[in-house]
Amino acid sequence: MTAYTLRVELAPNPPIFEPDEDEKVWCDIEVDKTHTLVELHEAIFDAFDRWDAHMYEFMIYDSDGIATRCYAMPEQYEGGPSWPAMDSEQIERAISQVGAEDEPEAAKERFRDLRLNPPEEGNAGETTIGELNPEELKWIHYQFDFGDNWEHIITAEESREGSLDGDPQIVEKHGPIPPQYHDPAE
Repeated sequence: MTAYTLRVELAPNPPIFEPDEDEKVWCDIEVDKTHTLVELHEAIFDAFDRWDAHMYEFMIYDSDGIATRCYAMPEQYEGGPSWPAMDSEQIERAISQVGAEDEPEAAKERFRDLRLNPPEEGNAGETTIGELNPEELKWIHYQFDFGDNWEHIITAEESREGSLDGDPQIVEKHGPIPPQYHDPAE
């Protein structure tokens, strides 16, 4: 069995969370390939000292940085497309706007295909870490609380043979964890 150390880095979220340029806030979480995305969500929830539940989703990005599929929390899962389909004009405008003209043609074709024919969203409660092949991804985007919009970038720091007993484990935290809710008086 394979176990992974995943680094979960909190993205800046002005005005709620504006870290100094050289100050990163992250945690490392150990999971094995049998843990689900829901179990990873629960570990992230604990690692960032959250206490009030909200909606969340995971977006998977391949090695070229192309979003390939969205995984919804079980309560929101409908089995529809991961995102709205785009027409050819919208796709070409998107490629131009993000400066992807110099990307490999195979990556642009994959992007075009995924936007014309979005994959079915996945269910975070039924999808295991192992199904995602974390070491082959560029990152996983995890969004929590669609109102306050806490965004996290998850990368695979390490993989090893072995398994964990029980739930995912928080193995390290770095930087000051901001409170779940911003106090405008601060």
